Amino acid sequence: MELDNAITNRRSIRKFKPDPLNKESIEAILDAGNKAPSAKNSQQWRFHVFHGEAKDNFAKFCLQEFKKIENHPQVHQYAKNSFKIMDQAPVNILVYNAHPLPFQAKPDIQSVSAAIQNMLLKAYSLGLGSLWICDILYIDAAVNEYLKTDMQLIAAIAFGYTDSNPRDIRKLTVEDVTVWHE
Repeated sequence: MELDNAITNRRSIRKFKPDPLNKESIEAILDAGNKAPSAKNSQQWRFHVFHGEAKDNFAKFCLQEFKKIENHPQVHQYAKNSFKIMDQAPVNILVYNAHPLPFQAKPDIQSVSAAIQNMLLKAYSLGLGSLWICDILYIDAAVNEYLKTDMQLIAAIAFGYTDSNPRDIRKLTVEDVTVWHE
């Protein structure tokens, strides 16, 4: 698959079929993430993969934890949908920053984000859908306790076979978002 095709046609998927993913596909997605560029070659991403019964249990845990805070005024009104999507998708991968760097530029977070983007594009190339979920950060302390880790949670990603065909809803053009300095 051509890179331009993946960049142009990949969409955030919010409806997944229940069909399980094979381990080879999951490993290919992880490998793509692991090949991302990283600041100072620190390769700080770490992945926790949930599928099968472990995914079901984790998704239930997340929904229970989110219910405790869902009415807080600083919680986005649609955040609960992200946890429902995690429950529906056959695979969830949590992406962590294992080595926070003490620099204002936050190159560690940018590196982990590059890994996530590689994973999304790889999933698309395999005929899979994905959704980058930051709402997991509402319950990051509970998730870290669940996993017994003190790493910095960056995002969750839901993966699976798409059960929808979302249209391109981008409205801004390159001209809308660019200032040229010559």
